[in-house]
Amino acid sequence: MRKWLLLNDPDDSSSGAKGYLKVSLFVVGAGDEPPVEKRDSNDDQDDIESNLLLPAGVTLRWATLLLKVFRAEDIPQMDDAFVQTLKGIFGGEENKKNLVDPFLEARFAGKKLCTQIIEKNANPEWNQVLNLQVKFPSMCERVKLTVYDWDRMTGNDVVGTTYLNLTQIASSGGEIEAESGESEVGFLPVFGPCYINLYGSPREFTGLPDPYKALNLGEGEGVAYRGRILVELSTKLEGKADKTVDSIHSDDILVVQKYQRRRKYCLCAVFHSASMIQEPGEPVLFEVSIGNYGNKLDTTCKPLASTTQYSSAVFDGNQYYYLPWANTKPVVVLTSFWEDISHRLDTVNIILYITRRLQINLDAFKTAILAKVSDNQLTEVWMKLLDQLIEDLDSFPTPELEGHSNLTSLDIQIKKLRDGALASVKDAARRMREEAREIPDTLPDIEAWVDKLNQVAEEPQNSMPDVIIWMLRGEKRVAYSRIPAHQILYSSYSDQACGQHCGKTRTIFLKYPMDKTKGLKVPVQIRVNMWFGLSAHEKMFNAFSEGTFSVFAELYENQAKVFGNWGTTGLVGRYKFSDVTGKLKLKKEYFIPPRGWEWESDWFIDPEKALLTEADAGHTEFMDEVFQNETRFPGGEWKSASEPFTDVNGEKSRNPTEFDCPAGWTWEDTWTVDINRAVDDQGAEIYFRGGGGYPSDFSVLLITSSACSITESS
Repeated sequence: MRKWLLLNDPDDSSSGAKGYLKVSLFVVGAGDEPPVEKRDSNDDQDDIESNLLLPAGVTLRWATLLLKVFRAEDIPQMDDAFVQTLKGIFGGEENKKNLVDPFLEARFAGKKLCTQIIEKNANPEWNQVLNLQVKFPSMCERVKLTVYDWDRMTGNDVVGTTYLNLTQIASSGGEIEAESGESEVGFLPVFGPCYINLYGSPREFTGLPDPYKALNLGEGEGVAYRGRILVELSTKLEGKADKTVDSIHSDDILVVQKYQRRRKYCLCAVFHSASMIQEPGEPVLFEVSIGNYGNKLDTTCKPLASTTQYSSAVFDGNQYYYLPWANTKPVVVLTSFWEDISHRLDTVNIILYITRRLQINLDAFKTAILAKVSDNQLTEVWMKLLDQLIEDLDSFPTPELEGHSNLTSLDIQIKKLRDGALASVKDAARRMREEAREIPDTLPDIEAWVDKLNQVAEEPQNSMPDVIIWMLRGEKRVAYSRIPAHQILYSSYSDQACGQHCGKTRTIFLKYPMDKTKGLKVPVQIRVNMWFGLSAHEKMFNAFSEGTFSVFAELYENQAKVFGNWGTTGLVGRYKFSDVTGKLKLKKEYFIPPRGWEWESDWFIDPEKALLTEADAGHTEFMDEVFQNETRFPGGEWKSASEPFTDVNGEKSRNPTEFDCPAGWTWEDTWTVDINRAVDDQGAEIYFRGGGGYPSDFSVLLITSSACSITESS
């Protein structure tokens, strides 16, 4: 029942595994009931080695995956203070600030090992090695790494889950064919030392059940950064380890220090527009973060200028709402500190650059084939594709690895693998140009080149977290977008090594977390220009930007209305002068310009801040609109409807003559009939209404729209 069968070559039993097949086999006699299978939905817990049936004469070699787990950082809070206090009572320990007790679990081929539990520490240092004993080659594709928050009284909480894919960190040697026809020598699974980022549900802790808990289990796309772990993986084929879990030697701990050296990075984002907002509701803002930097709701994070200002959405007159950013666009700037892995990401961007250009020419080639252009035109498109591909592969070599202090064994192996793949594609393109006879028949080979380039562009040792943009309504996260950092990364190596969207304005459609409608509704569309790079290159952002950058200091004066009078009496939960949230006490004298800076002007009242309270604030012109309704039965006279004057939604409204202009405002024009619609020359549009299903019950509704503008006189 539920056994794994190893498939092998019957003519060559020494060639090793050719695949695996999971089956249940049973023989039943006449009248016997077949056994009932119990399906296990979690394949990660399937113990494969103990359920493996081998053919006669075939053996697998024992191998040990040595997973060194050094440390983790930025682990989010998982318990509330009350539960933590109970933990302290039962554990007899003093309650501490960090409300998380992390440990790491590694699963592979049904084997499970765990590190020790480090209590009350969001940045634990385990410094342990987990020796996973497996039979090699294994049919399992990935090592599952899960960080848990230990809990004595209830089940352990999952902090985050990630995977080490063996196909990305090992090679059989047969992926790349050399020009001589011989395969390259492969390598066993190896990784790091390198940080792996965890993604899952938002970091903000609440006592309520987490609706996005499944994201922490690795199901679906994580919507928030949840920390990172520093690990190293190596493989040994000889013998077995004495212990399944052991301490890492002190020398190895010292060596890994150089892989943690960090440099200062700068992330800039200019928001040009935010439109297609589905639900206006409370004022909204946008938050940009990378890793834990920029998270405005996490109290463990240092405050940064990572958010736009709150704004109320304005109706566009048709279907959606938008944010009224006019000539002044919000700019987000935040600094962060990460390992310099430019030798990896530069290579990724160069290969992706070559692949994009090849894909564009490939699409043109496909279009030419479908359009059945002449042979000469098709040959011209085909030759352009090959010539540009060969030129790109010659002109844009991947960076050399010498001079980088944080190189790993996998860096060197992947460099060989990528160089071999690029060389094989170039050789194949040259042979195709010289030897091909039927041009349309070359299409499958060219598509295979695109797949091969995309495959070698994958970077398993990418320790740079993704950039995440969130839209917040009030203090609630609504929609998000995850952007790989390499897409907006600036590189001094070459223009091709810069990210595809570095310093370029792009359109981003945000998504709902765990969207059950699968994108049928778009929460918001933004136009944003993003740049990410070393702070030493920060001035290069100006080469991509437009307009003048200004830095403002702001504070809010708060008053409450008590018995018809405005004043500071009655303020609850807010200071007289505060930040935008009202929670941070501020005064004008608190603001001191940095060294080398000076005030450009005196403090002034910004009317746009009124967007916090009213969707109409900041506008100097408004239009009042009234619909006049009449009805009749077929063949009858037009008469006033039961509600003669309504708004656009059919709700009761006033007669236009009863509208009073607010104090300080004047009418700009007289009431006029609006004919800029699907109406007749009298401004009327006709609707048919019926009831009971009989023709005699049908009536006709005539609607005429009138409008008038008012302008503020002061």
